[in-house]
Amino acid sequence: MKKLFVLGFVILMTVSVKAQEKSKSLYLLFEFMQVNDEQGSDYWAVETFWSGIHQQRVADKSILGWDLWSLTPSGTKQGSQYLTVTLFPSLKDMLQAIGSLDVMAYAKKAYPKMTDKELNAMMDKTAKSRDMANQVLFQEVDRTKDDFQMKVGTLATLDIMKQLDDSYENVESEIFKPWHQDMVDKGKKGTWGLLRSIFPAGTMAYGSHITFSMYKDAGQLADFMEGSGGDMNLTTQLAVKEGLKTREWKEVKLAKLEMTIK
Repeated sequence: MKKLFVLGFVILMTVSVKAQEKSKSLYLLFEFMQVNDEQGSDYWAVETFWSGIHQQRVADKSILGWDLWSLTPSGTKQGSQYLTVTLFPSLKDMLQAIGSLDVMAYAKKAYPKMTDKELNAMMDKTAKSRDMANQVLFQEVDRTKDDFQMKVGTLATLDIMKQLDDSYENVESEIFKPWHQDMVDKGKKGTWGLLRSIFPAGTMAYGSHITFSMYKDAGQLADFMEGSGGDMNLTTQLAVKEGLKTREWKEVKLAKLEMTIK
């Protein structure tokens, strides 16, 4: 009876730990911005203003952080020029923020010396300075073990993927992640991770996942791109070949960290 009790306790503890691990998932709101050349200075002023609001949100613990990334290629006909990423501790927090964020309340807390007229003017400039082309809600699925710290100037490659088979995420975690981990351990990249799109979703959605790799600077990225990527044994090569069939690689974007609030 005692053994059964101990076994039951161990099972309960295991379930509890796994539940806690699952609850630690990171949720991210990606907002892709299209900015015309003549609006560049206004957009920068707007995001600088908003960084103060996001700093207040971090202080109030409603978000974990916020980042502004510039995207390359950045031609006006090549899509969005900027990407903002807001980090949330839970799906509930992310959904609540999207549906009912009291922007003016946060603005007044962040900028107590500004008048309502001045704040409204900044909100009006926000609307005119950019077109929010896309919003995508993500959940972090996996990432490498590392101590990489993002700083302004950090470079990231964003590989947009379309899942073709239910085994795709396992393929990323079991076949590709160990290779990325080896690159991280050897100092060839800073970190790697896999994000799953929550919304939009479905067969008509452009992509279903993003894999990202981060680099401390252009030198580290260039060294990685020009390197061989290391040797793979035949078994791994065959696994990679089959793994590539589980997703469609839509495109890759290069991003540079311009502002970060934590």
